[in-house]
Amino acid sequence: MAAKYRLVDAMTGMPSPPRAQARKLDPNIARWFKPSKEMSEGATLEDMVAAMDAGDVEFAHITAAIMGRVASPTYGVGQDIPDQLFETLCRRGAELMNRFPGRFKACIGLDPSRVMGAVRRLEKAVREFGYSGAYIMPSMIGLPPNHASYFPIYAKCVELGLPIKINVGVPGPLRRAAMQSPMLLDEVLLAFPELVVVGVHLGHPWQGEVIALLQKYPNFYLATSAWAPKHVPRELWDFANTRRGINKLMWATDYPLLTVERCVREGWEVPLKDEAKRRYLRDNALEVFKF
Repeated sequence: MAAKYRLVDAMTGMPSPPRAQARKLDPNIARWFKPSKEMSEGATLEDMVAAMDAGDVEFAHITAAIMGRVASPTYGVGQDIPDQLFETLCRRGAELMNRFPGRFKACIGLDPSRVMGAVRRLEKAVREFGYSGAYIMPSMIGLPPNHASYFPIYAKCVELGLPIKINVGVPGPLRRAAMQSPMLLDEVLLAFPELVVVGVHLGHPWQGEVIALLQKYPNFYLATSAWAPKHVPRELWDFANTRRGINKLMWATDYPLLTVERCVREGWEVPLKDEAKRRYLRDNALEVFKF
């Protein structure tokens, strides 16, 4: 289907080059879905941009984060990421932004258990590498998003005018789902009304709670990342078709977890009115991430 306008990806990862794809994927991922070839075998930055071009995706908001370093999947806290590895991660995102000027903005993954150390890392990513947002996956950290250790990060995001992405819903990796219950964000959104929060990965099976928060808080949004659009629950589309919901949902791939081609194809087929579909596929992300 020919695009009437170009799309904006509200959340994409960075591919691992094929030669570096010796890393083991979380075995639990296969219980949820079959990983894409780009995820299981690796891909280059050029592959990623080519996929975007083929799908007529104009911009993308990349997420640079390190996963799977929690010592215990049940009760471990923190990821213990050394400074050198964190800086390497920052440089990878900066390389993508520099090689393809104007196509990308980026948020940096943080470990809030470091408290002020995490704040300093955020400032470093912003000031030295050009990042413009933060990202946290509470189930990988082992702390809920309303824990006190997160609050300095939220305050710094408000100070710098940065949005923050936070995972909501049952995680794919074998980690505690309770850390990502959407209602844990109620306290955060109440305490930091100026903070722009984008819930990512849908919030399933608590999408009713997600909708309630989207209705309640002007600065809370939802990206349908890591979910093929055809599997997104109908109540989210019904909400996006309303006056109160039209500005709240954003299309996203979480590439390389899902292919750009599939998410584009299914994105055009979602049951949204024309204006709501344009806002979902493009306009909402443009406004939230200030492309």
